[in-house]
Amino acid sequence: MRFTITTVVAIMATLAPSSTAFRIQTYSDTGCGSPLQNVNIYDNTCGSWPDAFKSFKFLSWGAGHQCGYFLASDCSLGTSLRKGWVDPTTNNFAKDTCYSFVDGRSANGVASYDGGC
Repeated sequence: MRFTITTVVAIMATLAPSSTAFRIQTYSDTGCGSPLQNVNIYDNTCGSWPDAFKSFKFLSWGAGHQCGYFLASDCSLGTSLRKGWVDPTTNNFAKDTCYSFVDGRSANGVASYDGGC
């Protein structure tokens, strides 16, 4: 079988990931003093794997109008502790700023979805 350069480029583009991620550093305390995990959440996904965290800082933005959700119960949007745009075109979150949850609550999931926030 013989491939042209156009065919190879098309195949590579198809196999390459089409989304970007926002990245946060999580902390086990409310004041961003005890680092826990570095978490990547890709656009239009939800991660229930992070360890429970009480505060976080943004390290990098996602792309295009993604709304980030910080969830008390895995990937259930109904348990959102905080939400906001997680791309560089909005000002819901600032990089390197500590964000905590009300009453010292913990998040157990993080999501990023396109659409209304």
